[in-house]
Amino acid sequence: MKLYKLIRKPPFFLQSKFYIRRDENPLRSSPKARKAVIIPTLLMQYGSLRDKFKGWPVAGKALKISLRELYKSASQLKKNPHQNKNRIDDKTLKEFEAYAYRLGISKIGYTKVNPDFIFKGFEILYPNAMVLGMEMDKDKMKTNPSDASTKEIWRAYSNLGIAVNKLAAWIRARGYNCHPSPAIGGDVMITAVAQDAHLGYVGKNGLLITEEFGPSLRLAAVFLDIENLPLKQDGDNPHRWIRDFCDVCNKCVETCPGKAIYKETKILEDGYPQFIDREQCAPHFSKNCSQCISSCPFIHGRYQNIKTAFIQE
Repeated sequence: MKLYKLIRKPPFFLQSKFYIRRDENPLRSSPKARKAVIIPTLLMQYGSLRDKFKGWPVAGKALKISLRELYKSASQLKKNPHQNKNRIDDKTLKEFEAYAYRLGISKIGYTKVNPDFIFKGFEILYPNAMVLGMEMDKDKMKTNPSDASTKEIWRAYSNLGIAVNKLAAWIRARGYNCHPSPAIGGDVMITAVAQDAHLGYVGKNGLLITEEFGPSLRLAAVFLDIENLPLKQDGDNPHRWIRDFCDVCNKCVETCPGKAIYKETKILEDGYPQFIDREQCAPHFSKNCSQCISSCPFIHGRYQNIKTAFIQE
């Protein structure tokens, strides 16, 4: 099948739900769940034809890798060992995390997945998420709009796809079940899940803002049925103040070339926020724009200084 067709309408063999056994009782999306947002599909729908061809040498190889790893994440669910191991000792968990860091993962958190954050019509096998963040080089992202920043974004997408599948193979080899969910084609609203895991907080630009990397990272997850993971709950997230700061800052709103970021964040019928008009965003993203990252004050690594100054005002 042509790659263009795969992007326009991902076929069944790229979707995890078609590899889930019916006797496994997967966790399904809630009635409040939103439709899946697939970045390459948005670019095909709203980016200009000229920009698609122009951008292909920059993103093409990484996109192929991302789709390959997406297929692997779904199709290899059948390799789960089903040994009824649902507790992990501290030594094995630390080894698992150490392996993740060797694969290029920069930040790890754990949370129970809210069914509201599973995309409409999607399913995940296990309720507990190991959320993974991979840093993007800040200096390259600051050159936006440029080929360098776009290559860095797609490097993170493809490397995360590789990493989650290697982590899945590692944990399965030790008798545990898992469901890897890559950065492209994932099963959940990953920024919301990462926020629940206390990796950071979602800013007005719709991106997870973290203490170490600001918004300059990409996210993926591995879903597990391990019961004794160090799960976080969203209610006591220490980064919650970021949302208030964003309401004062508005740098991303002012500099977005597509005027795609809402100055007044919309609250939809499901009760959750919507930060961006993705139809307005996509044509500019296809032109190497990542202004929402490069304009954010947190990209400069001054998290504590910003927090102190803001709270004292």
